[in-house]
Amino acid sequence: MSDAVRLDPSLAAILPRYLDICRADCAALLTAARDHDLESARLLGHRLKGSGSSYGLPEISRLGGEAEAASLAGDRARVQALSGELSRYLESLDVICGEEPCKS
Repeated sequence: MSDAVRLDPSLAAILPRYLDICRADCAALLTAARDHDLESARLLGHRLKGSGSSYGLPEISRLGGEAEAASLAGDRARVQALSGELSRYLESLDVICGEEPCKS
């Protein structure tokens, strides 16, 4: 199952790099939680929360915000679960820019 999202065509050129950064942040979020580095996890969650909506991807913002909150609460298991949820979302993401699929 894919998550189809229609974005402004002006984002087509920069979206692949942004999604690569999100994937790297997702992996770093999992590592930080496993390493008991909740401050790094909080910062990663905060960055994802802020950037997702800017790119028209509110689900990234939602998951980032939840990861930030879980990090502040000291809930490493929740941060790990959210990292998995974000990874699955990014894997299933089907982005359409205007009328054409974007390369992501």
